[in-house]
Amino acid sequence: MYQQKPEVLKGKDWVLIWLYLVIVSIGLVCIFSVEFKANDDFFGDLFDFKKNYSKQFLFLMISIVVAIFILLTDSKFFTATSNLFYIFGVLLMLATFFVGKTINGSRSWIPMGFMNLQPVETCKIFTSLALAKYLSRNDTDFSKPRSQMIAAGLCFLPVVFSILQNETGLALVYFSFLLPMYREGLPPGYLVVGASLGVLLVLT
Repeated sequence: MYQQKPEVLKGKDWVLIWLYLVIVSIGLVCIFSVEFKANDDFFGDLFDFKKNYSKQFLFLMISIVVAIFILLTDSKFFTATSNLFYIFGVLLMLATFFVGKTINGSRSWIPMGFMNLQPVETCKIFTSLALAKYLSRNDTDFSKPRSQMIAAGLCFLPVVFSILQNETGLALVYFSFLLPMYREGLPPGYLVVGASLGVLLVLT
């Protein structure tokens, strides 16, 4: 007899979930194959979190736990709190200028004991949530300057902070937000301007 899937399993993009797991697993195997030596203690090294592959394994486990929490959470929660997450992300990026440490020429890391947090990465997620919430509003009309300015304002601080932290590559990610805005009615000229600015950032 056919059994319905539990509500928590409905509406999930399982293709995307499995693709994520496959890609992350391939990356973990690649790091392991480069760093692991024949005389290493596999299980001992895996759980002491000193080697790169053991750290990545820890991050994978944490990511899976966080992902399960997100999948089990009602999407309305993220809609309701997206602006708070955005403000929190911007404040974290601002904090790196005061308590951050420089790694590979980029002052975009906050030391947290056994690991370093890079707020510029998490802020991308928070910005996309805030932007998605704004796009879903009935009064958002990208043919009007007001909507264009508000959307640009959401991306402005994260982009500026990313550039000041010498993370130009991550700043370029925010230009990809022009695509969903174009889909919602943003004039095509903005895509040309955004692409030009992206090329300029890369060249400089």
